[in-house]
Amino acid sequence: MSYALFTVSVAALSALYFFLPNKKVFPQLCAALLAVFLVSAFLQDRYGNEVMTRAQIEELQIRQKIFGDWYADYQKDINRLDLNWQRYYSIVDTLKTAEVYEYSTYEQLVDLDRETTEERKKIHALTVPQELDEECGELLASVIRKTKAYADAQAKTVSLTMQAANPATVTDLHAMNKRIHEITIRESPAGLFTASEIAAIRNLLDDKD
Repeated sequence: MSYALFTVSVAALSALYFFLPNKKVFPQLCAALLAVFLVSAFLQDRYGNEVMTRAQIEELQIRQKIFGDWYADYQKDINRLDLNWQRYYSIVDTLKTAEVYEYSTYEQLVDLDRETTEERKKIHALTVPQELDEECGELLASVIRKTKAYADAQAKTVSLTMQAANPATVTDLHAMNKRIHEITIRESPAGLFTASEIAAIRNLLDDKD
């Protein structure tokens, strides 16, 4: 709006200069008009844009809180996935070094299988908050897809290991450990790499914490 006013003013000044009898006062008129334009532009920028900025800030703060709450819960799920994986390798190491098969070790696998299955269900219940904008939503959807694939692979690895260690079928510790090793190599999930998506979301939300 200010620039349109400036354009009109320049045109008016040109016409005024042509018809002005005393052209000595023309510089003073130009200076006065320039001062009016600068003040108008300043007020427009200071107060006109401030309303929009406040609205944008409030909207941004709402989206930051929505994502922050979601991510805090998500981190708890990730911590449980990590803890289950640590337990898995601890049990597998116990089986590798055991000279005599211990039924209690199998019971630990049964317990772990139940927990990984429950955690997998929680991961599959994750959804993208509808309040987030489309770009953030797409990034978060990618995080969820990767996490679901990771939880699926983890649960499958634990389940197959539990079946391989079933005392009803184990007749040879060496053969059992060889089978578990094959399962671990073939079924274990690749690393869960979501840092780039999370960083991009935080950048869009200007969340540096």
